[in-house]
Amino acid sequence: MQRSSGIRRFARENAVLLLFILFILLMISVKPSFVRISNIKNVLIDASIYGVAAIAMTIAIITGAFDLSLSSNFAWAQIFFCYLLNLWGRTPLGILAAFAVMALTCTLFGAVNGIVVVFGKIPPFIATLGMMTAIKGWCLLFTDGNMISTSNAFITMMGKGTFLGISYLTYIFAAIVLLASYVMRYTRYGRNLYATGGNLSAAKLSGINVNFSRFSIFAILGLSAGIAGAMFVCLMRAGSVLYGTDLSLTCVAATVVGGTPLTGGRGSVRRTVGGILLIYVLYKGLAFLGLQGYYNTMIRGIVLLLVVSFDAFMTRNESSRK
Repeated sequence: MQRSSGIRRFARENAVLLLFILFILLMISVKPSFVRISNIKNVLIDASIYGVAAIAMTIAIITGAFDLSLSSNFAWAQIFFCYLLNLWGRTPLGILAAFAVMALTCTLFGAVNGIVVVFGKIPPFIATLGMMTAIKGWCLLFTDGNMISTSNAFITMMGKGTFLGISYLTYIFAAIVLLASYVMRYTRYGRNLYATGGNLSAAKLSGINVNFSRFSIFAILGLSAGIAGAMFVCLMRAGSVLYGTDLSLTCVAATVVGGTPLTGGRGSVRRTVGGILLIYVLYKGLAFLGLQGYYNTMIRGIVLLLVVSFDAFMTRNESSRK
């Protein structure tokens, strides 16, 4: 009995890993060339860009927040970064200034969300939906609906450069994962975020500044969109309102697949890394098999439903035994 209980607990806690291994084994049996080094590197690069935003979304969901405007903020980051690089990008200081100004504007967009939600008492879904539409409209006005590109040499080097065979972009993602994991596990701020998402009233009574916790996470979400947008520009050397329209929902999918419940108060940055990798391995694998993008979208949705259903089933079983 204890053994079967341990197996169920292991399956629940490592559902993403088990699915990941299962899918890799399936792909190896069908297309052995799928596990080529170049293909693995491409998966890591793609997952790294969205992964930065997914980490921030995970922390937000743990806190009991949510941000639909992340996709539009991501598009603005690309567009504005390209624009500033074309203006100032001839010197290292100019490149740094371009990134700083772009990141500041993205953080401000996130802060506005925080003000509306925390102090205006507007539900996050409604507030961020309105901000999503407003930022998208501003992007279209700023570019007149066109794509904007840059040929900055440093940005090109960052997108193509590697260290020990791994892209610089993947190292940036790894650094952010380590930082976020440390903050959430070992700092008072991280513990406050968990407490705020777990029980808002109890967190208030324990002396936690829940307004600051909730407000700050929206600013962090905005900053994450800026960093992810800059990484995307390094890879593509262009920006458009059409790029990254699925970012918000992909981040939520990676968070949920990674085992973080939408109810808040629980979750893990580390598991979200597994979630985003699983999504991109799945996406790349289906493309490798020659399936059209429409099938990719449908199957990713089915996988999300299966993982969430499995997690809910295991949670109910555990609750019934207590």
